[in-house]
Amino acid sequence: MTENNKTLAWQYYEQGRAYNNRLVPNQYQLVNTNIEFFAGNQWIHMRETPAMRKLARPTFNIIKRVVSLFVASITSSAVTVNFEPLAYYDGENLKDRSVNAAACATAEVRNLFDKFKMDYRAREALFDGAQTGDYCAHFFWDPDALPYGGAFGAHRGEIQFELVDGINVMFGNPNTPDVQSQPYILVIGRDTVDNLKWEAERYRKNKQKYGKSGTASDDRDIDSIQFDNEYQWQAAVGGKTELIASDDNNGKCLYVYMYTKVTKEEEVIDPKTGLPMMEDALDKNGKPIPLKTKGKPILTPEGKPMYKQVPVKRMVTSVHVTKATKNCNIFEDVDTGLSLYPIAWGNWEKQKNQYHGRALVTGIVPNQIFINSMMAMVFRHLQLQSFSKTLYNADLISQWNNELGVAIGVSGMQPGQDLRSVAMNLQPADMSNQIMLAIDRALQYTRECLGATDAQMGKVRPDNTSALMVLQSSAEVPLENTRAGLHEWYEDMAAILLDMMGTYYGERPIVKNREMQEVVMDPSGAPVIDPNTGLMMTTVTTKRVLENFDFSILKHLWLNISVDAGATTFYSEIAMVQTLDNLRRDGTLELIQYLDRIPDKLIPKKQELIEELKAKTMQAQINGGGNPGIPQPGGEKNAPAASRAGGVPSGVLPAMGGELDEDKAIAKMPGRIQAAYNDLPKTAQKALVNLESMKTR
Repeated sequence: MTENNKTLAWQYYEQGRAYNNRLVPNQYQLVNTNIEFFAGNQWIHMRETPAMRKLARPTFNIIKRVVSLFVASITSSAVTVNFEPLAYYDGENLKDRSVNAAACATAEVRNLFDKFKMDYRAREALFDGAQTGDYCAHFFWDPDALPYGGAFGAHRGEIQFELVDGINVMFGNPNTPDVQSQPYILVIGRDTVDNLKWEAERYRKNKQKYGKSGTASDDRDIDSIQFDNEYQWQAAVGGKTELIASDDNNGKCLYVYMYTKVTKEEEVIDPKTGLPMMEDALDKNGKPIPLKTKGKPILTPEGKPMYKQVPVKRMVTSVHVTKATKNCNIFEDVDTGLSLYPIAWGNWEKQKNQYHGRALVTGIVPNQIFINSMMAMVFRHLQLQSFSKTLYNADLISQWNNELGVAIGVSGMQPGQDLRSVAMNLQPADMSNQIMLAIDRALQYTRECLGATDAQMGKVRPDNTSALMVLQSSAEVPLENTRAGLHEWYEDMAAILLDMMGTYYGERPIVKNREMQEVVMDPSGAPVIDPNTGLMMTTVTTKRVLENFDFSILKHLWLNISVDAGATTFYSEIAMVQTLDNLRRDGTLELIQYLDRIPDKLIPKKQELIEELKAKTMQAQINGGGNPGIPQPGGEKNAPAASRAGGVPSGVLPAMGGELDEDKAIAKMPGRIQAAYNDLPKTAQKALVNLESMKTR
C-alpha cells in the first residue's frame, strides 16, 4: 500500500489507462466505435438535428461481410502444433529413453487444445483482432481442478485458458509488442465481490498450496473489497452494462493481475546425486585458488594440487504474480515457478512502436459512413421527389381528392378554358446517375483494396477449378501476414503450455496415440495365416492409450515448436479429389490406397468398405488365386504380371488403370501373341500393352 491507499498494481493500471487515452485516435473510443460498426450500429453519435430526424438510416454492413469472410478464410486451414527435439538425442526422456518427451509434449498440448476448443477460440480471437486490433490468450493454473474429472487418479491441478480484450492488457513497455521482454504485464477483469473475497480468504488459509512465496491479505484488507463503477473503460456496450449493485455484495469489482519477472541466483543441482554441483573458486585474476594447510598446498594422491570448491550457480528468472483490487492485494508477489509470462499476444496488423495493432475495421469505417450517408440521401430524395404531385386551382376547386372514382367539383370555369389551368401533375425530378455510380464504385474499390475479390466472395461459378485455384491463391496473399501472426500466436501458446506442464504437472497420466500390431482376422473370426511364413498375419493400427509420464523433464529440455496448417478450403478439396482420381485412373494408386486418402464425406461407411476389401484380398492370397467371381482375360495362362508375381490377385482390387488396362490390352491381342506373351521380355510386354492402349484411344 501507498499513502493514497492504492495498490501498486492499481497505480500501474492507471498509468496504462492514461497511455491508451493519449493515443491518437483514442484507443478506447476507437475500439468501441469499431465494435459498434461491426455489430451494425453505424449511426451512433450522429447529431440529432430536425433534418437528421427525418432522414432514413439505412445500414449496408460491408464491414461484417468482409471481416467474416477473412476470418473464415484464415481459419479454414486446420492448425496443429508439434514439438521436435533440437538434436536427435535431445528429445528423449533423460530418465527413460524408451519414452519420447517431444511426442508426449505434443500429445498433451493437443489434448489441451481440444479441451480449450481452440479451433473455435481462434476464430473468436481473430474476430477480436479484426475489430480491436489485438487478441490475447491468458493461461493460469487451477490447483484444485481434477484432470479428466478424476477418472485417472487423484491428480490435482489443470491449466486454464481465457481470451482477454486487448484494452484490458497493459504492457510495462507499450512501445514494443514483445511479451517476454516486458518489465511487467497487467491483465484486467471484473468479478463479483463475493468471489474476490473468497479467493483472498482461500489464499490466506492455503498459502503454501498456491505459490512458493507471496503475501496474503488480512481481514481488514479483505473487507475493503467493495463493488465499484470502474466499468466505463471496458469494451463495447456490454462491458459497460452490469446488474445494479446492492448492499449484499452482489456487485462487481475491478481486479488486476500484475505479472513481473524476478531474476535471482541459485545453486545447480546434479540430477544424478541430488547434491549441488561444485566448481573451482577463482581469484580476482581468474585463477583457481589452491587449498593450503600451514602455508603449504594440499595435494591429491596423484600429487596434483587441490583447489577450493564452491557451488555452481546460475541466474534463474521466474514469473511472479500479484492479484489486486484498488485497495487490497488478494495475493501479492507469488512465485509461479514459470519462466515465461503466461500471456500470448497477437495483432491483426502490427503498428510501429506500439503494442496495440491496427484493426481491419478501422480502415473501413470512413467508407462505411460515406456509403450509408449517401444511401440515406438517396432514400430521402426518393421519398420527396419520386412521386408525382398534383397542382390545382384553389379558386375553382375547393379541395382535391385522390380517391379512386370520386368526382371533383369545379366552379367558375369559363367555356373553352384549358383543363391544365384547373389541375396538372408535376413529373418526378430525376436523380443524377453519378450518385449511384459513386456508391457502386465506393463498394467496389473498398472490396478491392481489402482484397475481398469475387472469387473469395463466392460470386464466381466453379466451372474451371484450375483457374479458380489461381484466383483464390492470389486473393489469399493479403491475408498471409495475418495468418502468419495467428501461427506465431499458436507457437507462443505452445511454448507457454510447455513451460506450465514442466512446472506444475509432475508425474501424471497422459492420453496419446500409439501404434499397435494386431492379428488380422478373417470374416469368420479366425486369425489369418501367412501362407509363406506360416505365421499369423498382423496389421498396424493406431489407438488412444493412457501412459504415465514425468512432465518435470520438460523443464530441462529445449524443444523446437512448429505449426503446421493444412488447406481445407472448397477449391483445394476439389483439386485434391481430382488429383486422386487421376492417380487412380493411371493405376498409380490401388483401390485401398485411394479410399484411405479420399475425404470421408464422399463415400458413406468408407472404413467398413476398406476393411471388407482388405479381408477379401487376404482371403484371396490364402487361396492362392484370383477372385472366382471375376473372370481373368486370357485365362490363367495370360494372367497379368501382378498375379504371376504373387501380389494382389487381379479382380480382388481392380484398378481404373494399370492392371485393368493391361488385362484389356492382352485380351485384344491376336491369339498367337497372347500365347507367346508370357515368354516375352518385360520391355516387349510393356511396349505391346502401350501399343494396344494407343489403338483404343
